[in-house]
Amino acid sequence: MSSEVAAPVVLPRAPSVTFERIRHALTVAPGIAVHFAVFAVPFVEFTVWSIPAMLFTAYLTGLGVSVGYHRYFSHRSYKTSRVFQFLIACVGCASLQNGPLWWASTHRKHHAHSDEEGDPHSPVLHGFWHSHIGWMMSRKTTQGDYARMKDFTVYPELVWLNRLFMLPALACIVAAYGLMGWNGVVWGYCLGTALAFQVTLAIGSIGHLWGPQPFDNGDSSRNNLILGIVALGDGWHNNHHRAPSSAQQGFRQNESDLSFNIIRGFERLGLVWDVKLPPAAALQEANAAAR
Repeated sequence: MSSEVAAPVVLPRAPSVTFERIRHALTVAPGIAVHFAVFAVPFVEFTVWSIPAMLFTAYLTGLGVSVGYHRYFSHRSYKTSRVFQFLIACVGCASLQNGPLWWASTHRKHHAHSDEEGDPHSPVLHGFWHSHIGWMMSRKTTQGDYARMKDFTVYPELVWLNRLFMLPALACIVAAYGLMGWNGVVWGYCLGTALAFQVTLAIGSIGHLWGPQPFDNGDSSRNNLILGIVALGDGWHNNHHRAPSSAQQGFRQNESDLSFNIIRGFERLGLVWDVKLPPAAALQEANAAAR
């Protein structure tokens, strides 16, 4: 009989509280920092290119979030190649709204528990300010629920990018400085990114408080005209909760959806395919509710 003794199982040590605090600070600090760039405005020259550069960045990073983080990584509303999925993830990372896997896992959790316990940012449960920005200050929130992202964690390049999501943003800052100096950094990148950041946050707060509800989805999601425009189509939030996997979120002709138009453009170029549309019943309900 063998006298060998089995080696004890060594479990990995849980991260220390100090490590978690540092990780949390490094995660949220960049997104906060771009908002404080407003205090640098008096110290940089304002030119005719300042506002256009800010709007360009706001739209670019907003599309990275809407077309990439939201409609692709969260809801798989279309298919694309491995290379193009990495590229749209990089554009999303430029928004400084954390990595693609974190963003999508948090959004999937929101849909699984919309306005119920477990929803990370419900204004119905926790009030406006918590749903708008307070929820992002929680260490538990920034850890991510990656068990929900098994369809994407199989790609090591996405896991890597999710950890180092600040790299595309740093590349944008370098490019902005090279093109326009500090004016490009402050007006072009920081204020543009901050503007897009606030629009995204408004979907989870304002988008559950103000606006019509053509669909009874069992939650407080709303269609909001202003958000529908500035959020590039993501502001038709009640529509979205009716058909989450649809790439089209503006169901009616007068509901602007720039992100869907971009996806359609990518489809014509052969960059994406199998674009999902809303069920016919949902479109009929939307038109009936408008009469």
